Amino acid sequence: MAFEQNPEFRDGGIKVRQSWREWITKNERVLYAVTGILLVIVLVLSLRVLGVFSGEPGGLDGCVVDAAGEPMTATAQTEQTQRSTSADGCFFFSELTPGKHELIIEVADGSVVKQAVEIVSGQAVGLGKITMP
Repeated sequence: MAFEQNPEFRDGGIKVRQSWREWITKNERVLYAVTGILLVIVLVLSLRVLGVFSGEPGGLDGCVVDAAGEPMTATAQTEQTQRSTSADGCFFFSELTPGKHELIIEVADGSVVKQAVEIVSGQAVGLGKITMP
């Protein structure tokens, strides 16, 4: 019979003569693509856990005053951006990534106040009055 003479067939089934090395070499592009996709998924999930993609931005506002409660001209900054206060001493950041930030407020005489703030996704965090020394 023809099947019995052909070394590729045995007991009606096909005998595979391909090693793992040959299979990997033959499917190398597919393996690279799958590996790349898996790495991107792991990266995105890791960044999500770290808070980088934790939702829509949040806001931060406050007003800088002196010891007498009078508004002061100052610069308010985070690691992402900075703003000057308006005439009433107030500032507002509208697009900060959710998570922990450091707010630094500096007035013209060189006085600096640093404050840790937690930005909440989709909300504005109000600090109220910030009294400079």
